Amino acid sequence: MADAEQFEELHKEHTELVENYKQCFSTPAGEKVLEDLEAAYGNRISFSSDPYATAYKEGQRSLFLRIKSMIKERKDT
Repeated sequence: MADAEQFEELHKEHTELVENYKQCFSTPAGEKVLEDLEAAYGNRISFSSDPYATAYKEGQRSLFLRIKSMIKERKDT
């Protein structure tokens, strides 16, 4: 498969995935779940004196940020 074809296929898959995120989190239930995730993981400090706890908390926060990023992504990307 040529590079251009691979790029086009990846772009198509990514666009579809973004739309799936948007569809999932634009429902009333999805919005409530997102609000809960933001309250729990969005605006907190991940630091702990235990580096493993810090890594764990940052992993949770990272997942929330991924979801937010995907649903805010522009439609033309």
